[in-house]
Amino acid sequence: MTVTACRMCGSVPAAAATFRGHQGFIIVMRFLSLEGPFCRDCGLATFRRMTSRTLVQGWYGWASFIITPITVLINLVRRGRVAHLGAPQPNPFGPSRPPMDPGPRLLQRPMTIIGLAVPFALVVLIALLASQSS
Repeated sequence: MTVTACRMCGSVPAAAATFRGHQGFIIVMRFLSLEGPFCRDCGLATFRRMTSRTLVQGWYGWASFIITPITVLINLVRRGRVAHLGAPQPNPFGPSRPPMDPGPRLLQRPMTIIGLAVPFALVVLIALLASQSS
């Protein structure tokens, strides 16, 4: 019998999902990804960590201002694949260990708030510069 187990902890049930990250640098950019399957807790922990880091590190390139929100939206859609799973249980057919701690929700993380402030501050700066030149 085949059971889909979490790639991080070995618990069941698990669902296939790929979470993405983006790091924008001034000239170049880097794309990150982590493929599942994930149990609910490991999937939420991965989603929250990668999305929060993307919101902080993703804005700093010429195309990154468009790629970062797309990456966040893709992660939000894929979050649903793991968020609706039941509580992780030890795998009866193989090794497992305790699942990852999902930690605080995405909008309760200081890194996320800082990451959301970056584009907001840039828009405010552009609006101020535009109003002064008029």
